[in-house]
Formats: sequence, C-alpha cells, structure tokens
Amino acid sequence: MLYPMPKKIQLSPSKAKWQLLSSASVLVLVGLQNLRMMQGIQDSALMQNLIQVTNKAKALEIPIIDLYGDDLLQGMQQLGEYATSHPQLIFAGQITPMLKQILPHLQSVTEQICVVDDAIELSSQEQHIQWVDSLTTQGFHHMNSYSVTRLWSLSAPTDYVLSAKGILLAVAEQLEMEPLQIDPLTDLRSYGLDSVGMANLVGLWRASGANIRYEDFLQDASLKALLEKLLSNS
Repeated sequence: MLYPMPKKIQLSPSKAKWQLLSSASVLVLVGLQNLRMMQGIQDSALMQNLIQVTNKAKALEIPIIDLYGDDLLQGMQQLGEYATSHPQLIFAGQITPMLKQILPHLQSVTEQICVVDDAIELSSQEQHIQWVDSLTTQGFHHMNSYSVTRLWSLSAPTDYVLSAKGILLAVAEQLEMEPLQIDPLTDLRSYGLDSVGMANLVGLWRASGANIRYEDFLQDASLKALLEKLLSNS
C-alpha cells in the first residue's frame, strides 16, 4: 500500500562525506517490476522520483542494474563487475529483506553507497523513516532524487554534455522519449517541451560552457538547430 513520501525534515541528515559523481556512479533499481504492479503507483510521487532518477542516469550514460527475482544473481554479478570502475552504488526501488542483508556486505566492497530516500518503498511511512535513520547511523549516504540528479548533472564531463550524443540524450530526458523517436527537424515544443524544460536545458549547457541563450531556443527549437548551435561553440 502506497503512503506519502516522508518530507526531508522527517529524515535524519546524512553524515557521509563523499561527493556524488556521475562518472563513478551505478544506479541499482530493486524490485521495479513488483512496484509497477502496485495499484496507483503510476501517478505516485514514488514513481515520478524513480523515473526522474532513471531518466537522468540514461541521459548521462550511468550504468543501470535491475535487481529482481530470477535475475538477482546476474544483477549481483554485474554489480561486482562495475564496483571496481564505478564505486558509487546508488540504490532506489523496493527495500526488500534481501537488500537490507546485502547492503552491509557491500560496504566491504565500497564505502560509497547511497540510497535515494524519496525513491524507495517500504511497508509504511514510519518504517521508511526508521530505515533511513538506521542507514545514517551505519554510515550510508542518502539524499533525495532532486539532489542526486542535480549532482550528477553538475559533475558530468563537459565533453560529454556538449557532444552530439549528450545533447540528444538530454533532450530525450526532458521529453521523456526515446532518442530515436525525436525527428531532428521537428520543433521540440510540438513534443511537449515547455518553457521550464527549455530553461533546464539551456542552464545545463551554459553550465558546461556553451554560448547559448534562451532566446536562441525560441528562434528555432528543433534538435538540428540546437546541435548546430551547440557543436559550433564547443
């Protein structure tokens, strides 16, 4: 049964000192198939936060591992393989008894473990708050989906953000579409890109050093025009 996500003020502040980096992260989604079958999940804050984190990981080519049922062993093997090159394990999804047992063991592999505290599901809000509090005392990091996606964006390599692939995936993330579904000549506003989405993209590219203004976006909001503008300045 879904419950309201706890507010930030209800959770103990994380005491972990390490900095989240997109190039060092792996997103680990737990029990996503179970969550999708829950009644009312699609319109919930939980699913919105999961989608936000997942889309950002896809846009920045952060590896995503799905831990679920029969594929659990394979997922754990992938996790072990990634841990050497991507030591930051970022967990979201269903907090199962299995995951609670695994996390302390993973600390022997890497101390850089983070839980997205508004993109997880337990049996009740009270248990949610208690579990995040216990994570804090055990030295695990936790932060909300906004902080995770923001830190990933800020730490993304400039040469990737302003590459043709990085630009395409950033646009696809804002539109919540698959990249190949986007016609390069079509005005992105016809796909549903609004002024907030435009401002987010311009802010991302300017933070990486691109010479682009919001007004440039308004003049021609096709993917082709954006690529020409951004790649000519990079």
